Amino acid sequence: MNANPNDDEALLQAQIAGAVAEIDLQQVEISRHLTPAQRFAQMQSMIDLVEGIAAYRLRQRQPELSEAEALRIIRSRDVAI
Repeated sequence: MNANPNDDEALLQAQIAGAVAEIDLQQVEISRHLTPAQRFAQMQSMIDLVEGIAAYRLRQRQPELSEAEALRIIRSRDVAI
């Protein structure tokens, strides 16, 4: 955080504007038509992907880890990536 609250507010507004600019309106429309189960499955798929990537990166740094052990560490959130 900056000493000047106005700087923090400006940074936050810039970050929000950047995030909004990345929204794909077609994807939002598709997502509107998904059932809750389909949304949950989509969310779980994204979580699995990110965990897999994080475990891969961890195993690059610690090759002695098995894939299962790397996933356990990632899922425990007991590591800085």
